[in-house]
This record gives sequence, C-alpha cells and structure tokens, in this order.
Amino acid sequence: MNNRFHLLKQINLHQIPIHETKKFDSKRHVPNHPILKYKQQLLFSFFYPMKKVYICLRNKLMNQNPLVTVICTCFNHQNFVIETIESVLNQSYSNIEIIIVDDCSSDDSISIISRFLEKHPEIKFIQNQQNLGNTKTFNKAAKQANGSFLIDLACDDILLPNCISIQVESFLKSNIISTGIVFGNSEYIDENGNYLSDYFITDLNKKVIDKKLFTTNLIQLLEGGLVMNSVSAMINKSIFDELNGYDETLAFEDLDFWIRVLEKYQIEFIDEIITQKRDLKSSLGNQFFKNNETANKIDSSMNVIFSKVIKKHKKDKIVLKAVLKRIHYCIDNSIKNKKFRFVFLYGIQKLKVHYFVLFAK
Repeated sequence: MNNRFHLLKQINLHQIPIHETKKFDSKRHVPNHPILKYKQQLLFSFFYPMKKVYICLRNKLMNQNPLVTVICTCFNHQNFVIETIESVLNQSYSNIEIIIVDDCSSDDSISIISRFLEKHPEIKFIQNQQNLGNTKTFNKAAKQANGSFLIDLACDDILLPNCISIQVESFLKSNIISTGIVFGNSEYIDENGNYLSDYFITDLNKKVIDKKLFTTNLIQLLEGGLVMNSVSAMINKSIFDELNGYDETLAFEDLDFWIRVLEKYQIEFIDEIITQKRDLKSSLGNQFFKNNETANKIDSSMNVIFSKVIKKHKKDKIVLKAVLKRIHYCIDNSIKNKKFRFVFLYGIQKLKVHYFVLFAK
C-alpha cells in the first residue's frame, strides 16, 4: 500500500496521453441548458482528473518491473566470459533477458560458453560465422532483444549485484520518453579481478568529484575529457531503435551513439559504482592514439564522427567550437605518435570548422 501512495505522489497529470482520456472530455455531450451544463461540468471536474490518476497509476504499476536485455559481446574472452555471464545471473533485479553473441572468437570461448549454457537453456547464444566488429555484432543481437532497456556488456567486464536495479530505478525516476541513456561510475580491475582505481575520481564517500557529470550535455561530450562511461550504461531501446542503433561503419560505438542521443534526448548520471571495467592491454579503449592497425581504424572512425557532427551543426558556432577542442586533441596525439596521415585528415576537419564558424549565421 505504501508503494502505491509513493507512486501517486509521482504522478504528473499533464503527462497522460490525450487518447487515454478522450472519453472524459468535458466539452463533449454537454447539454445546452445552463443548469444541466453546470452540473455536468462539476461531474467532469471530479471524474476527469480521477481518470487521469487511474491511468497514470496503472502505467506506473505495470512498468515497475520492465524487461532488461543484457547483450554480452564476446571476442576471445575465454578467461573472463563465465564470470561476466554469472555477474548478470546474480543480479538483484530478476526480469532480465540475456543474449550472448560471439564475434567469431579464435580461442576457446565458444566451447566454454556452450558448456555453460547446458545448464542455462533460457540464454540466447548467437555465433557469428565471421568477425563483424563491435557495432554490427551488437546491432545484430539487439534485433532479437525483447527488453525495454539494453545493456552493452563486453565479456570481460562485470556488473555489480545491484547494477540493473539501480539503472532501472534511475530510468523510472526520469522522464523515460526523453531519457536515452543512464550511466554510472565503475571500478577498474586487472585481469585477476584486483581493484585498480575508480573510473571517475571519487571522494572518501565514493561520490564523484566532478559534478559536471550530473549535467552531461552535447557540448561537454564534444569537447572531450572524461564525461562518458559506456561500461556502466543502460540504453532506452525505443530510442536506440529510433536512432537506428550503432553506426556500423565505425570501429567503436559509444561516442557517435552518445552524440546522436544528446542531439535529441537527455542522458542521466548515477553517482554510484555499479560495474567493474577490466583494464587489459588488448582492450579497445587502450588502443586509442597508438600506432597499430586497430588504432588506425579508431582514428578513421573518429574522423568520420567529426565529419558527421560538422555537417549537421555547420550553422551552430557553439557546437563547432566544442568539436574543435576535440579535433585539436586528436591532432596533438597524432603528432606524438607520428601518425601524419591523421594529422592531415584532422587538419582538414579543423579547416572546415574554422570556415563554418566564420560564415555561420
């Protein structure tokens, strides 16, 4: 009963869809006689808001336990994949769908997963016949997802036991229609699971020091710096579908997707440590600005992202100046690593920004 009163306090009558209340429209079927009309309006003034309260309460109660789909992407994670899957199975939140997708691993990941799933036939397992990369692999699995929310979980990372409960609670407290992503803090761990550091710097109470995270917006994201943590993110699937998922032409998924979300929607930050991120030399995040094939694919993707943002926001000086800061950062790192091809490509993006800033109205 207390939970229902708590829900009642959260009700915003103005958020009820019109089609839900049209049967109680006070302007319909009102007699022309002044007295009868007045009595009718009194009745409507009482029952109309009560109808709205009922609809909102019903919707709240029905959506208190939404299905969450966790997509576990695996590529040569034989040493960590079972620990990752078990971290999902051990969640305090129960309404979870698990999809594991292996991106043509060359190690023993597939056989390890297959043996584990003999005891968990409810878990879906997709095996790519060729290596598709992160973006295509996740999109492929997302098409089979039934959940209202998605989690993109690499099979070397860990969800802490209350992770999904905290993320769902954050979504339910927010305006779900306009919230594309909720995300929190993480712990870095080594290959043996030993604690290394917090992803976002915290104080003695394990709360983040950088309060800008609570107002994550497009400008902050474009400028760069530590403002994004996809390892601890939960995605609103309806918005994911509307934006056509990850851009499959890119080597990494999160920056471009977060930019597209913030162009139309909001992102909420949770000041809790809810996941563990494995810090490995082979991790994609550790390949940025290095001089190897994987790093070159990342730089090529970054260049594409810059082109997309500049083209879409060529008349917005604030956005252009923000993206210029990140371009400068990429140029500096390319120079340090003697990647002169990308110094040239990023230099072209810089010239484009200066041109549009000069002529933007």
